[in-house]
Amino acid sequence: MAKAKKGASGGPSHIRARIEYLRKAAIYLQPMSASDSEQVSKGGGQSTPVPLAKIPTETRENDANNVPRGTATTGHLSRIYVSHMRGVSLKTQLRLPIEVKRSFCKRCDTRLIPNVNCTQEMRNESRGGKKPWANVWVVRCAACGTEKRFPQAEKRSKKLSERKKEKEKDKERSTET
Repeated sequence: MAKAKKGASGGPSHIRARIEYLRKAAIYLQPMSASDSEQVSKGGGQSTPVPLAKIPTETRENDANNVPRGTATTGHLSRIYVSHMRGVSLKTQLRLPIEVKRSFCKRCDTRLIPNVNCTQEMRNESRGGKKPWANVWVVRCAACGTEKRFPQAEKRSKKLSERKKEKEKDKERSTET
């Protein structure tokens, strides 16, 4: 007798756990890198640059040894994790949930936060916006300028030939009864 089939689990659990871990790590590290870049861009006026000649040599050598490696790359860790998450899902042929796919930029791998690092707008480029099924939700990444477009229509209407066939079938049914 054959074994009973197990339900579709959506792939091995360790791979799903890895993808979820990478997603959460990217989300956790994104605000850190955003705040770091904001502080650098603002300048704040809190610290003033000191010429290298005025700093004693002993302090310069100690500072060079105490600087943690990888400090400069902390801002890009979230992007790297998103890239790894996409790579794992592609190699294992697991589909990412729609909300996960839509929450990251497909070009630069930054997390898209509305009104912070992306802009969102509804567009309808049909003739004067008369066609409601042509509504498209556009999300534009502020980092790289990439636009993601998501159709907002429920479903497209059936073609005229299909509607005529259905109408004929309905007439035949009504004449039979």
